Amino acid sequence: MRKVRYLLCTRIVLSAAFLACFFAGCAALAIALPSLLLPAAAIERVLSLFAAVFIFGSPAPFEHKARRLFLLLLLPWLGLLLLPFLARAPKPLPLPQEARMPQDTKDETQDDKLFAQVSALSFRFCGLGGCGAQAVRYFPTGREMGERLLSDLKAAETEILLEFYLIARGKFFDEILRVLEQKAAAGVKVKLIYDDFGCAGSLSRKFPKELSSRGIETTVFHPLRAFPLKRLNRRDHRKIAVIDRKIAYTGGVNLSDEYIGERILFGHWKDTAVRLEGAPANLFAALVTGEHPEETLCLDGSPCVVFADDTQSDARLGEEIFFRIFSAARRSIRIFTPYLAPSEKLRQALLSAAASGVKVQIMIPHIPDKKAVFALTRAHARELANGGVEVKEYTAGFLHAKSVTADGKHAFVGSYNLDGRSLALQAECGVFVSDGTLCADMDRDFAACFQAGSEVPKQTVFERLLAFFMRLFGPLV
Repeated sequence: MRKVRYLLCTRIVLSAAFLACFFAGCAALAIALPSLLLPAAAIERVLSLFAAVFIFGSPAPFEHKARRLFLLLLLPWLGLLLLPFLARAPKPLPLPQEARMPQDTKDETQDDKLFAQVSALSFRFCGLGGCGAQAVRYFPTGREMGERLLSDLKAAETEILLEFYLIARGKFFDEILRVLEQKAAAGVKVKLIYDDFGCAGSLSRKFPKELSSRGIETTVFHPLRAFPLKRLNRRDHRKIAVIDRKIAYTGGVNLSDEYIGERILFGHWKDTAVRLEGAPANLFAALVTGEHPEETLCLDGSPCVVFADDTQSDARLGEEIFFRIFSAARRSIRIFTPYLAPSEKLRQALLSAAASGVKVQIMIPHIPDKKAVFALTRAHARELANGGVEVKEYTAGFLHAKSVTADGKHAFVGSYNLDGRSLALQAECGVFVSDGTLCADMDRDFAACFQAGSEVPKQTVFERLLAFFMRLFGPLV
């Protein structure tokens, strides 16, 4: 029954149901009320004209304008109804002065400048900024991350903060839940935030009340029962765990059995995460609680920057930080991503890096979790490969990891995917770390996966048509 509920709540099923209802209504209207078709067509032409003029006159990039105008042309009435769901173009960030300085040719100065730019952007646009991590550990699998997370949760003394897109009952979360209940009974403050859409097929409506009765403060992000159109497509995609504001976790791992290998979905599930000790935990705690972080943070240790995007602002920070990482790279860029549909800005940054001699390598899944979205991922992979980017597929199964390394010195781990939803719609988070040891661990993991990976196969006619359709409706899925 849970699998059926999960299937019925997927975005593709909801979108298909919406389209079916719309076309059924149009058919009923055409049969029962033919006299209204002519005035309806006139009204549609007028509304579409105003919408087209508004779109054409907006300052959005061409890729955003083209998608909307084509949608109006292809599906007049439906296009008008779907326009609010499409991702709005991110507003350009007015960069701090230090982020406008010209690039230096020396690697050392360039490294310092990149960290200063990312730190300044994070501080200005999400109030977080740079700090120092006393210890940083990379987890190449969800199982390793899950084992250490359970150990840290059991040792919690004052506070546990969790924010995840997906939670599902099973071995992994049930073990965590038992620890949370024990800690709450012992007086530890426990707070849990989860996304209602992400958990629509895995948790019951009564779950928050059950947790509250056990002393666990629970918040459901954008409940679906309210069904506000603006909120439906804007979800909380973050993965954060904070223990005593001393330890923080982030990455691609959700609290469900497939992430630790206890449940087999789409072959072997490859995921990654990072554990940070010290000042970064305070910044991640501020994201979960909504509080202002401490003004003075320890700068000793591995330099790192915590950053995030929410669902309210149109000024998106993640895309700008990725752009600066890609643009600053001089030797190598290595990327794990489950979904590859970068904005034109990031696509050009990757192509420019490859053209200038930077070794750009990207790894995507071989077995998809969403076949329609996978067609779009492969289409972008082939385009980047034609421009000199090396792209391979994770042959063993589904790759859900979200990480980047550049020049063996800079690393990113977080919840961001390189697609429209992450870059323009959802609440996301991540950490940028300048640490050679961390990068070495991540690069070794990437190299092993890349060597065992397979080339992206040639595109079939069906994939070409599906990818074309997905480019138009990409922000909806």
